[in-house]
Amino acid sequence: MTALQVKAANLSDYDLNQPIGWGTVDGFVTGSEDENPVTVTTLQELKAAMTGTDKKTIYIKGTIEFTGLVTFNSVANKTIYGLPGATLTNPTHSTKVSESGIICLKNSKNIILRNLIFKGAGAYDMDGNDNLTLTTSTYIWIDHCDFQDGVDGNLDCNNGADNICITWCRFHYLIAPWAGGSGGASDHRYTNLWGGSDSNASKDSGKLRTTFANCWWDEGCRERMPRIRFGQVHIVNCLYSSSVANYCVGTGYRCNAYVENCAFTSAKAKSTPWKNYATKSGYTDYNITLKGNLGANDVQKKSGNIDYFIPSDHYTYTAYDAEIVEIVVSDETNGAGATLTIEEGEKYTTGIQAIQETSHNANSPFYNLSGQRVGDDYKGVVIQNGRKFIKR
Repeated sequence: MTALQVKAANLSDYDLNQPIGWGTVDGFVTGSEDENPVTVTTLQELKAAMTGTDKKTIYIKGTIEFTGLVTFNSVANKTIYGLPGATLTNPTHSTKVSESGIICLKNSKNIILRNLIFKGAGAYDMDGNDNLTLTTSTYIWIDHCDFQDGVDGNLDCNNGADNICITWCRFHYLIAPWAGGSGGASDHRYTNLWGGSDSNASKDSGKLRTTFANCWWDEGCRERMPRIRFGQVHIVNCLYSSSVANYCVGTGYRCNAYVENCAFTSAKAKSTPWKNYATKSGYTDYNITLKGNLGANDVQKKSGNIDYFIPSDHYTYTAYDAEIVEIVVSDETNGAGATLTIEEGEKYTTGIQAIQETSHNANSPFYNLSGQRVGDDYKGVVIQNGRKFIKR
């Protein structure tokens, strides 16, 4: 196949329009490669499109209402685009867990979600479902989505999910939190939980590897931006502006976080840019590095003998200066959130050529994105003679 002809979709100059970071290690997120387009306007149509492993490009038009969590299980090779204003919503405020949440991706692989608004019923502490949950899924790219008012969380990740890339997403709360939930917290605006339990090492150790880039934790976010267990999580060029933040990044058991060139702009975010939750006896190991941030001092702290996670040891990337993060990420025209000007049937995701006999020189070596030479059996994105390919 040849590289896709891609429309710009009103992108920022800092928007690479492709997965980065952990979404490019030992593989790559390609979704449907913009093949086999279909437009859906109802939940029934969305469910029918989100099945199997065949390539399918799904354009969501208008508002689709959910009455409880819908799990897409064992789905692969899909790209979901939201046309401008496309919204997935569950407005039901209920004490029943089954009536909360919007979407769960389970046992799924190679999925792209772009330009969608996820709108929950408001934070409510009853151990309910999230606006979007990633569980036992790999190579997921979530880009330019707007997450609002999740009942339990806005976007959570657990149970061995891995190689996750989240770019240009906005998290906020527009509905006042509901009190009186069975969990006891009157304000559960806890937006992103990475790893659900200290005791889940058998599934989460070495997994939950995630890159957050150019994301915005906006007004109403109280905690978990994100709170991390086990995962090697890179948070780069992100914006923290919530005026009610108790803390921003939470370090849980065996968390290994690298927070780089981000902007902490509100007084609350500056006061507590990170907080250690790895304090329970037997579960005290954690690592965190803060470097080059605005509103937060450089720091490197750990408990235990796990090596510090350094993103550049695993993939290549470029971080811009923290001084301009607020301007870039909060731009209403092309910053974080569902700001893409996608049109029905258009191709928006940057294409990377797949290896074929006529597209590369069999006598030239391949290198991974970190510049290391790789063998013929390597799978994922490679560079040969300055060109990118996918080896499958």
